[in-house]
Amino acid sequence: MKDKKILILGGTGHLGSSLVHTLVSSQKISSSDIRVFYLPDSPKDSLAELPGIDFFSGNILNPLQVEKAMEGVQWVFHAAGNTSFDPRQKEIQWKINVEGTRNVLEACLKNPVFERLCYISTVNALGLPQPLGSIGTWETCDPYESVPRIHSFKNATETMDFIEKAKKSDPRKWVSDLGIAYFDSKLAAQELVNWYHFHTKIPVVSIYPGTMFGPNDYLIGNGMYLLSLYRSEMPAVLDGGLPLTHILDVAEGCIEALKNGKNGGHYVLTGQESDQLSLLEMTQKITEVLQRKFPEKIFRAPQYIIPKRIALAAAWLSENYAKLSNSPCLLSVQAVKAGQFKSWYSYSAAESDFGYSPRRSFEQAVDEMIDYYQKYNLFGAKGRYLDQR
Repeated sequence: MKDKKILILGGTGHLGSSLVHTLVSSQKISSSDIRVFYLPDSPKDSLAELPGIDFFSGNILNPLQVEKAMEGVQWVFHAAGNTSFDPRQKEIQWKINVEGTRNVLEACLKNPVFERLCYISTVNALGLPQPLGSIGTWETCDPYESVPRIHSFKNATETMDFIEKAKKSDPRKWVSDLGIAYFDSKLAAQELVNWYHFHTKIPVVSIYPGTMFGPNDYLIGNGMYLLSLYRSEMPAVLDGGLPLTHILDVAEGCIEALKNGKNGGHYVLTGQESDQLSLLEMTQKITEVLQRKFPEKIFRAPQYIIPKRIALAAAWLSENYAKLSNSPCLLSVQAVKAGQFKSWYSYSAAESDFGYSPRRSFEQAVDEMIDYYQKYNLFGAKGRYLDQR
């Protein structure tokens, strides 16, 4: 890797910045050989301790800027994306996650020295494990056949047709057709990656990370769980579950996948099997770590599961309040629908193909995330940077 120029799109985000830190610390890559593509005027604090980074300010929706960022680059990590569940972001989320990915793929093809792309998807593009509550894999999950379905499309052809419709027509003709827009847009982006790999032979590996916790979360992503529990603002949770994963395990797995994964391969990167937890178990564990780190404070973990119908009513009120007050949406109908299922997945394919095995626990991830939030005074943050824009 020391002979490569590496581009990381979304390099100031949680996973992107963790990739940069891992490349410098573990892979001994010179920071000057790492180009970070980030949105203009967005904070770069997650990389403040790494001088010499080649920062490139640009918008992933601008194909010329993406092509310019790609110049002289051999290896690419595409970790840029919009993860919001705010219904007001459906249009821009689709464009960033789908058309932004198309711009990256086209730029790779136009770059004469490009060698390989690592596309960061999400386990939410896989569909639900069957039967519900089991631990799924990329091979055993099908987003078009899972019961219940959590995506809006019936098959890959319909998804690709929708991508073209959205590209060519007025958003008013298609935005309302999206369900859980984050899930739909990431599934569509993955189908686009699959199409390009099949038709252009672009060398790519696709990564499906679990729910990531740990340091470098300066823009605040899943750290909203941590903030809510720190402030005692989470009295109840939904009856779902998540594949909890240390961010640095995912970063290391992405690097190994790019080096040694099969061309066109799809790899789930999740944490230790004991960290496939329900939301109630997850929040209780976070609270336990908070109590250990701050013994002078009293923290209360959620004690009960909120019925879906009550959660949906609260989400409807939250969405309307956010719209009227022009403020961040703290709870949305999309988020409730996304959080009601136990979505657990296995990293077995990554273990088989390139020896991936998570070395860190969820408890360690929370511990290190708390330290990071203290260091950068993030416990006083208003919320996710994405939701403030």
